[in-house]
Amino acid sequence: MSTAAETTAPAREPMPLWLQVALAIVFGLFYAYDVWEVVQSTLVLTVGLGISLTALGWTILAVAAVAPIALFVGAFVISRRRGILIAVLAYAAGLSASAAVFLSLTALLQATPSLA
Repeated sequence: MSTAAETTAPAREPMPLWLQVALAIVFGLFYAYDVWEVVQSTLVLTVGLGISLTALGWTILAVAAVAPIALFVGAFVISRRRGILIAVLAYAAGLSASAAVFLSLTALLQATPSLA
């Protein structure tokens, strides 16, 4: 007869704190670059080209700026108590989703001339 102690899986140790911080910093730089892309696009559209955006255009750019931050926080929360492979995959998946959101919203902004 087996007891409950025999059937439970052994607990895995979470990543060391220094490794969690290092991964967050390295991937955080990539996420920060995504935010900077949105800021740069906004500056080029408004200041460089002199285009005035409508409220919907500003909303699209705001969503594109907030998405990388939200995805980074989500990846950080998911990877907090996981192993290194899961943490890297969570950060990479969030970064991929961030790039997809930016490209989709940029294409929407360019395809609809009434937004700009």
